[in-house]
Amino acid sequence: MARLTPEQWNDIRAKFEVGASARELSVIFGISHTAINKKAEKEGWTRSIEPAIRRKVSEKVSGYVSSDNLSKRAEAIDAEAERRAAVIERHREEWPTVREMVEAGCKTHSEASSLEEKRIAFEDLKAAKIASETLKIIQDGERKAWNLDQIVDVTTLTDEQLAAIAKGRMPV
Repeated sequence: MARLTPEQWNDIRAKFEVGASARELSVIFGISHTAINKKAEKEGWTRSIEPAIRRKVSEKVSGYVSSDNLSKRAEAIDAEAERRAAVIERHREEWPTVREMVEAGCKTHSEASSLEEKRIAFEDLKAAKIASETLKIIQDGERKAWNLDQIVDVTTLTDEQLAAIAKGRMPV
């Protein structure tokens, strides 16, 4: 039997995770089905299609393709972490403006002496409320798009992935 390249193993994993049997893959790639099953068990391959799709999308978005090149992988992880950190930082910077709108509206309303001034202040408060709701909707969408709130099932992670989480990085 020939030794498989990392790219071939990636192909095997992708096909395995979307439902191909180890026996089918052994015929295609010329390797024993037990070797495939052992590697699948060791690396925690899953038959659920959703994690496979998420991993593939993550690879495409980050520009990283699975390989044994650790420096390339580390660069991809760092670049993705920087992009996500920039989104979080921007989200934090956007809220003070909305808070200032609310505080200004409250102050204007409490200082208003006539009914007309109170109505104008109330409209300012409504605008602040709409701005805060709009900002929340936008940020929730971005957090979802960037997987910033993704709940990770740690029971299916490898030791390497758990170590990455311990260092403050999301596993790829």
